[in-house]
Amino acid sequence: MQAKFEEFFQKVKNQTTYDEEELFKLVELSKVTQEDKKEKVANFANILFKLTKSTPSDSINATIIKQVNDDARKYIDEVGDDVNVSFTIALIFVTIIQLFKQDASINSLLNNASTILVNILYKQGNHIDSMDLLIETFEILSKKTNDENKRMYYVSRSNEIARYKSDFQSGKQVKLSPTSSEKLQKAFTYKEKGTDAFKKSDWKGAIFNYHCANNYVTGLMGLGDEEDTISKNLVLVLTNNIAICNMKLGKFKRSIELLDQVLKSDPNNVKALYRRGKCLVAEKEYIHAEEDLEKALTLTPNDKEIIAELKICRQKSNEFKKVEAKAYSKMFD
Repeated sequence: MQAKFEEFFQKVKNQTTYDEEELFKLVELSKVTQEDKKEKVANFANILFKLTKSTPSDSINATIIKQVNDDARKYIDEVGDDVNVSFTIALIFVTIIQLFKQDASINSLLNNASTILVNILYKQGNHIDSMDLLIETFEILSKKTNDENKRMYYVSRSNEIARYKSDFQSGKQVKLSPTSSEKLQKAFTYKEKGTDAFKKSDWKGAIFNYHCANNYVTGLMGLGDEEDTISKNLVLVLTNNIAICNMKLGKFKRSIELLDQVLKSDPNNVKALYRRGKCLVAEKEYIHAEEDLEKALTLTPNDKEIIAELKICRQKSNEFKKVEAKAYSKMFD
């Protein structure tokens, strides 16, 4: 079946149109027989085909990638997450993508295909076709990335699915490890628990849950572009939140260390600048505190909290200078 899809898309690659009846017959090979479902899958393939025709010769741009991923989710949701429909959409992803040059931007489509296939195996663990296509998808991804860590991740996932298939065929009990998408969702669950604890002024409880969330989300591989952006932003939010909990506990130096991490990744993070400024005031490092607070105010003019803290910083700085000046003057009496 996969070979027939590949043959079809290779044949129509340089055509402006094709016989849609031929595509319908291909869809039927994947056991999608209900007319409404068959039509939706064929429509998805048709949309992807037409979108690829609007791109430069052998590449797919980011806007098209997002649209295709959104369309895939829409069609899968509309048919009630039918295994045959999901598998065929994943197969269409993988086969059409092979027509394009090796470009890191299309990894998002392959990652989406892998997510669809893993979800199939969670629902129907004996779906051999999904196992085979998933192994192939991870192998393709391992060859398309220049990031060694990602390459190793995809190789390990390919090997894991191969072992899963072998164990399943041997009659052993099998279970897939959580996907990166599942870990991301788990991280959000712990983040919410941390926020609930924070609202109750349970700073230690909040720190514990934020750390649990951070453990799930840090270093995730194999996410699509959208989820990858979400995960990276979540790491910054969690680090920021752990920092403010430490502030509440009076652990200002630890807070500064955490906020340094945030600002290394996001130098214009206003919350981190403001909080580090407050911590630096508490540590009597007024010059650096003023720098952070002034930068935060530049980014968000008229922010009352920042203005108030900057005023406190300058007052304490002036008082400190007066004490220092008096101490020095006594040295020469």
